[in-house]
Amino acid sequence: MKFSAQLHKDAASDLYHWYFPIPKDIAQALIEGNDRRVITTVNSVVKYHCSIHGGGTGEYRIMLNKERCKKLGLVSDQTISVDVEKDNSEYGVPIGDELREVLDQFPDAEQIFHSFTKGMQRTLIYWVNNVKSSDIKIRRAIVMSNHLVKQGGKPDFKLLNLEMKDANQAAKRS
Repeated sequence: MKFSAQLHKDAASDLYHWYFPIPKDIAQALIEGNDRRVITTVNSVVKYHCSIHGGGTGEYRIMLNKERCKKLGLVSDQTISVDVEKDNSEYGVPIGDELREVLDQFPDAEQIFHSFTKGMQRTLIYWVNNVKSSDIKIRRAIVMSNHLVKQGGKPDFKLLNLEMKDANQAAKRS
């Protein structure tokens, strides 16, 4: 579903600065119950998985992060072209091959991972995939899997990041 929208910057929010409104009829056609996940393409260049926000006031919006705005050279109040489609993927974001393989090899971690909400699953997927190197993605997936099992399914992100730091230092020494 294609439409044009004006990009806005919300100075009142510390978390979500950039957004654009989505027409109510399009938003309502894409929202299925509590599932608001969509795949959005801006200016036929940047494609990303995200969620439709709002609705309580009758207004719907999609967030656009600072890095994507910079990549597209966007400024506040600029008109953009948008194409949105329903995201029917299993997790609402693509799961990398590295994480999929590690979860396949750690059934206890996979069971814990699948016990989480879709939002927590996306957070963990993002945490693993938020690096470029395949080797580091594998290391992150292994550290995360061990962490989930060791913590009994209660992730502690401060501890997880420390464990990852230790794993990175150990890899440098090898």
